[in-house]
Amino acid sequence: MKKFVTSDRSIHKMDESTEPVITVKDGSVVTIKIKDHFNGQINEEQLHYGEIDWKQFSPTTGPIYVDGARPGDLLAITIEKIKLASKDVLLLNGPNIGITGELLPNNCIRRYKIERNKIIYSEEIHIRLRKTIGLLKTESNKQTTPFHMSTKYGGALDSSDITEGATIFLPVEKYGAMLHIGDVRATTGFGKITSTSAEAPAEVTLRLQVLKNKTAPTPTIIHKNNLICLASDLTIENSTKKALQNMLTLLTESDKITLEDAIFLLSLQADFEVCQLSKANINTSIKLSLDCFPEMPFL
Repeated sequence: MKKFVTSDRSIHKMDESTEPVITVKDGSVVTIKIKDHFNGQINEEQLHYGEIDWKQFSPTTGPIYVDGARPGDLLAITIEKIKLASKDVLLLNGPNIGITGELLPNNCIRRYKIERNKIIYSEEIHIRLRKTIGLLKTESNKQTTPFHMSTKYGGALDSSDITEGATIFLPVEKYGAMLHIGDVRATTGFGKITSTSAEAPAEVTLRLQVLKNKTAPTPTIIHKNNLICLASDLTIENSTKKALQNMLTLLTESDKITLEDAIFLLSLQADFEVCQLSKANINTSIKLSLDCFPEMPFL
């Protein structure tokens, strides 16, 4: 039986006293309602920044307690469906937000209609939907970083591969994993260069499975026969090095390929992506076909 979670108990930061919104069994399918990134505050395009409560941004639904998840396990989150709960999307940008910096002198808000699975940017330009979940995170015992910051436990990952059919792997450090979900986008373009991208409320359906006593460099995604390693740091270079190290760890853990050969393989075959440029830390990913691995990694 599917479980259902409303968005009534959305939160904006992790608090150890927060009780789970639901407890589900290992292997359960759960449908979750998620508020839009602005928490429903934006109802007109002329709204000024000073009229917005920024503390309400990026509400998440959770935590979800997965029965049987123990410290040292991995939580596998498979996205079965993302259903938008609005017929339009919202974007916000302004001075000193993202890498556009001073290029944009004024704050601006845009609302675009969705018709026939496309965003109607203009009469001539229709943008196809590529729905993603921006934020997924399990709780750690020492939550020292802001809720949205990306760590090995997840956060605002903003990868275009966190979409329907993908499985995301996050570590379990607290009993029950304590999973949080938020920030659904109708689509995401060039590395999320602003603070937002096609934000909309949504209903997502996830399958939650516990991999007992499994470890892996996280966050990691499997999507369309590719394995994707994510990483986050202050610079693109450092973030890329972390993602590279995570991929090399997975390639060489079976001792069937040397470090040198693994590096050559990535040079020949891997794809690189900047996932997010708008916050203090920069998220990057490295993608490699599962066919390149000597054996199925960590599963």
